[in-house]
Amino acid sequence: MLEASKKAATKFGIDTELIEEKTDTRKNVEILGDDLTFLSIREFERTKHVHRLHPYLGKFIPQLVDVFLKKYFKKGNIILDPFSGSGTTLVEANVLGMNSIGIELSPFNVLIQEVKTRKYNIPEVEIEIKDALKRLRSFSYNLQNKKQLLFGEEVEKFETDSDYLKEWFSVRALQEILFCRSIIKDYKNQDVLKIILSRSVRSARLIPHYDLARPRKAVRETYWCIKHKRYCEPINEALKFINRYSWDTIKRLKEFDKIRTDAFIKIIQGDARFVKLPENLRIDGIFTSPPYVGLIDYHEQHRYAYELFDFPRQDELEI
Repeated sequence: MLEASKKAATKFGIDTELIEEKTDTRKNVEILGDDLTFLSIREFERTKHVHRLHPYLGKFIPQLVDVFLKKYFKKGNIILDPFSGSGTTLVEANVLGMNSIGIELSPFNVLIQEVKTRKYNIPEVEIEIKDALKRLRSFSYNLQNKKQLLFGEEVEKFETDSDYLKEWFSVRALQEILFCRSIIKDYKNQDVLKIILSRSVRSARLIPHYDLARPRKAVRETYWCIKHKRYCEPINEALKFINRYSWDTIKRLKEFDKIRTDAFIKIIQGDARFVKLPENLRIDGIFTSPPYVGLIDYHEQHRYAYELFDFPRQDELEI
């Protein structure tokens, strides 16, 4: 593993001696069997199966969790993550046959965790996702072509009171987003559809292609794109993202369903300082990634989802 990381470091122009000096990789290899730089781990491996159902800033990669859980715990143990974020520890513990409990303050983060870890009737989920997508395509087509429906009715237009949504999305994109939100109630697997929509909404904002994580202002005119090295147009639709992430979600849920175990996963929404676990519950260990105080704005990174689904914000409690 160390040699593989050195090769990866050389590829990216990183001084391998500096890496060893700073991270004490040899010691990590001796103790854990891994140097913990993970430079040789490719992007698709870092975001395997449900780990990429929804973007989340500041999460640790699943390979890090895997190394420590395998070293210090065993199948059947109960692992606690008091800052469970997007659920990485919970997912990896389950794959290893370990039970897990996650505590998370943010209601949206809890939604991400639940969608990642829930046991599904996969064919049923696939049918519902495809049906919702079919309805969106029809709505978008009629909207763009200004078609009248039967009996002379016009395509329904959706309204929102959110100034944020009005500012950050084009007229077409916002109509497609609001339509999708309106039909989620028609399905059984509503949380899955919410995550697909939220992930799509993040990509459909009026932002430069290179600034998905921390956009400062909406872009409504042609701009020079440092990602594509050319002039690009502002994003004008949500349909293409919803289509892409619908199929991607189906694929990822299927992948995780094949490797998941029967180990239990319990998710608790609340402040970890005050949550009381059952007295007879024996926790075998804690593995977590504490909040990056001052480095990540946990209040704003998913604001689009909070505005769209009207989640309560708890800024005074969150770091």
